[in-house]
Amino acid sequence: MNTAIIRLTLLLLLGIWSGFFLELPLKMAFLTLLPGLTLFFIAYFRARKLLFPDLFFGSSVLLLFFLLGIFVTSLHLPQNQPNHYLNKISSEEIPLLKLSIKESLKPDLYSMKFIAEVEAVNRETSYGKLLLLTPKDSLKKPFLEGEKIMLSAPLDPIAAPLNPHQFDYSAFMSRKDVWRQSDSRKGTYIKLSDHNSGVRIAAANFRKKITHALEENNFGKDELSLVQALLLGQKQDISAETYNNFAAAGAIHILAVSGLHVGIILLLLHQIFKPLERFKKGKLIKTLIVILCLWGFAILAGLSPSVVRAVTMFSFLAVGMEINRRTSALNSIFLSLMLLLLIKPQWIFEVGFQLSYLAVLSIILFQPLLHRLYSPSNRIGKYFWDLLTVTIAAQVGVLPLSLYYFHQFPGLFFLSNLLILPFLGLILILGVLVIFLALLDILPSFLAEAYERIIETLIETVNWIAGHEQFLFRDISFNLSEVLSWYFFFFLVFLLWRSFNYRRIIAVLFSVLVLQSVYITSEFQKGDRLIIFHKSRSSVIGLKEKSKLEVYHDLKVPAEDLKLLQNYMVGEDLSGIEERPMKNIYLQKGHFLMVIDSSGILPQETPSNVKLLLTGSPRLNLERVLSTYTPMVIIADGSNYPSFIKKWKETAIENHIPFYYTGRDGAYIIE
Repeated sequence: MNTAIIRLTLLLLLGIWSGFFLELPLKMAFLTLLPGLTLFFIAYFRARKLLFPDLFFGSSVLLLFFLLGIFVTSLHLPQNQPNHYLNKISSEEIPLLKLSIKESLKPDLYSMKFIAEVEAVNRETSYGKLLLLTPKDSLKKPFLEGEKIMLSAPLDPIAAPLNPHQFDYSAFMSRKDVWRQSDSRKGTYIKLSDHNSGVRIAAANFRKKITHALEENNFGKDELSLVQALLLGQKQDISAETYNNFAAAGAIHILAVSGLHVGIILLLLHQIFKPLERFKKGKLIKTLIVILCLWGFAILAGLSPSVVRAVTMFSFLAVGMEINRRTSALNSIFLSLMLLLLIKPQWIFEVGFQLSYLAVLSIILFQPLLHRLYSPSNRIGKYFWDLLTVTIAAQVGVLPLSLYYFHQFPGLFFLSNLLILPFLGLILILGVLVIFLALLDILPSFLAEAYERIIETLIETVNWIAGHEQFLFRDISFNLSEVLSWYFFFFLVFLLWRSFNYRRIIAVLFSVLVLQSVYITSEFQKGDRLIIFHKSRSSVIGLKEKSKLEVYHDLKVPAEDLKLLQNYMVGEDLSGIEERPMKNIYLQKGHFLMVIDSSGILPQETPSNVKLLLTGSPRLNLERVLSTYTPMVIIADGSNYPSFIKKWKETAIENHIPFYYTGRDGAYIIE
């Protein structure tokens, strides 16, 4: 197998990761790339005089792609783009922004959320994306995709997590090139009369027309939201209960228009246009039509990043299928990966991007090996055996990463796929027919009712599987070292499976030793620590000792129900939690933490190396306290009034004592 494309893609990927880590200025990134280009041209002209390219030429090409990854990453960093809106505003300025609404996001309890493209800052041309928040208001229509507005409001950083192992929404949005947020409630805005036009806007309007046509045919709320997700790529209206049930059943991939849907559509189109192969150049014509249909579906689904990635990947795979070689399919996958990373290097950090490629690669590599284990005697058995092997192969590819991101494993994933996937193609084809007839206003009521019943059956099947909670394994701790070591093990097992020999047996045994060392090391790294968590209007202090967590709090609910503590327990792989009432003195490895609560009572004597924690907005004269005690640091948690915190901070600065507020600086940890 020619692995040149694979090796080049992996070096490009490593360069992109290094580029995001280094964040080099553009000039420095170019100066870094220049020696790589020079070395490559020297090696190229030298290789032309040789019968076969040697190691020098191959090494220069690999180095060039690594440096190219760093350079491409630097091009996409906002600090290296002079016209990016971040480089046109100061931190205290309230700018005047001209925005174009690009995408509607799932709302939270209080706000509607949109991704908006900046077109001008203070009437100067600019660009870049920001998160726009508006209040939920039943009397006002939400912004529509393509609408333009003028907004005068502060630009704030997207809040980073304040407690360990919480979901980092700011990092999640930065991967989408969204670096700031603006709340319309903090300023004023007006809608402009002009609108954006183009393929995306036309597709958005077409999707709204489809939704309205389905509503006219009396589709239920849950059924309509599922049709929107399956066929239009719109998941905003799916209820939390439905979403959680799909996740528990191991069928969450069905809700996102991505690799699974595009793959099924590719196979269907491949069969539909197969008769074209009888004609001269029929294979070429068939491949072009299939690729055009795939991109038409991508436009209909809103050209979301997941859809674009999937269609790009399967467009290359369609070409590989026509060449009819597994190695061509593998190289096609890596070629699409290379192309996408050159266009959008930040996609390397997106969960959907990682899972999509790992699933497809695992299917290409492992499914043929699994398929050889058993040969059914009839076509039905062969069909379900193929489906089962594909499901298991995909699960092997995504399992370590899924555990790392989601910390759960649906034990009945194979049952979900065996019950649902055989009918997903029918659901997609019938859904397209229903939409087409609904748009023409000639959809027969019996067909609408039949399709709605199919969607209801799908939801009921998922709910039934999700109801078997004993097969859903939750709160599984999994760190990055475990992810990498398990993928290393899987890769070596694949090589051994393909060709059984002594050297590969030794390699697999070595990977087992690596896995053991990772788990042993993680056990030794479980040190004791004291954590002052941030919780609005409450005080929560955790004392971690080995695999246990003692929690001192004044919560009105059990501590184990608190999401921030659940996340911490999973992230740290802790097995038990014990609740305790708050106390005034805590000791952690020679560090003393003294707590002054709402009573304002101080102990008579304190050690010299004490840290002072203020909770419950105590009414005390901090100046007088500091004249008696000299703490190493003053800490205020989320249970205090903002006005008190501001006053305490000023007093601490005047007395040259560090001040730490958990609502701004995050949880305070004493190792």
